[in-house]
Amino acid sequence: MSLFTICQAIQQSSIGTQIRESTYVFPLIEATHVLGLAMSVGTIAIVDLRLIGATMTKEPVTDVIEQLQPWTLSGFAAMFISGAFLFWSEAARLYPSYSYRIKFIFMFLVGINALLFHSTIYQSVDKWNNDRVTPIRARMAGWIGITFWAVVIFCGRWTAYNLK
Repeated sequence: MSLFTICQAIQQSSIGTQIRESTYVFPLIEATHVLGLAMSVGTIAIVDLRLIGATMTKEPVTDVIEQLQPWTLSGFAAMFISGAFLFWSEAARLYPSYSYRIKFIFMFLVGINALLFHSTIYQSVDKWNNDRVTPIRARMAGWIGITFWAVVIFCGRWTAYNLK
């Protein structure tokens, strides 16, 4: 059984069909996805902008991260769950989309960036927590995060316009 066949089965399932053909459910899920994206990526962008020294430079990095983290995680959970339902309703249509594949590659890379930041650079935050200019590796993590999330958002929007 090929991956495309699996995607067809997912899309043609009763749940996939109900989501896709519903007058209100699909738009509601899509709106939830966009709001989750805005909440999650918006708060991540604030942290990344603090890391690169573009905003909130008088605030300790740990304060910015700790205050925004619940919002980030809640937004990510809403985005993830709603995204799974959106995929469920259009899996076979999304399968051949290069922009959708690029989106997932960059989502993986965003996750790697966050993992590396929290497991390495952030471990020494006590030394630079209150500095207006963060260490180069922290600034690089911020720039990479902003750039990769921009690619994810662009490819996600582009996917909606290139489906057949």
